[in-house]
Amino acid sequence: MSSKNICFFIVLVFVLLPAAALGQMQFGARLSYDVTFPINANNAYSTGSGFTLGGVANIPLKRSFFIEPGLMFRYASMPSKNLALFDYELYEGSARVYTIHIPVDLGYTFDINDNMSIAVSTGPYLNVNVAARQKLDPNFGATVHVPNQKISLFDHGWKHVDGGWNIKLGTTFAHSYYVGIGGDISFTPLAKFGDRDKKIRIYRSSVSVILGYNF
Repeated sequence: MSSKNICFFIVLVFVLLPAAALGQMQFGARLSYDVTFPINANNAYSTGSGFTLGGVANIPLKRSFFIEPGLMFRYASMPSKNLALFDYELYEGSARVYTIHIPVDLGYTFDINDNMSIAVSTGPYLNVNVAARQKLDPNFGATVHVPNQKISLFDHGWKHVDGGWNIKLGTTFAHSYYVGIGGDISFTPLAKFGDRDKKIRIYRSSVSVILGYNF
């Protein structure tokens, strides 16, 4: 599934939400600690961490089903394992990515009792990457020496948009307090660079511990 298809699906969900359901919406705030896994990073980057902060709108459907779109800010840091040669330049430090994270989940709620419920949900997400930066160390073996500086990774094959699929399991207490876990599996590359024979595609997946409050 391409980023364009994921974007189209998410926009379609927002457009087609029935007006009758809008009055039944329950809004919530979410904060999560994220562990980020750079997949296929060719030993350039190791597991990193970050956080996600934002809000969701829970829209109830029939028979305990619900749709839950969200709009969040996400920060992810992925440290480089050592000096890595990309595009004839050496990179070090951590890649830091600042993202607008837009998930749209379809879920089901299990009511345990009057004060506790468990919900499982899954659906696509779209990441709009606002900034991606990293420290660039000079490559003294190159013909043209590069000064020590911070660079935009968008100039080196990193993408402004990536997307994938997520799944969440959460518990709500007293109708308001939310605790959950979640995982993202990336379908499209966060970064793509290299020549035809040694093309490198980095995918960003993550596992999260989530806290929230429903209003």
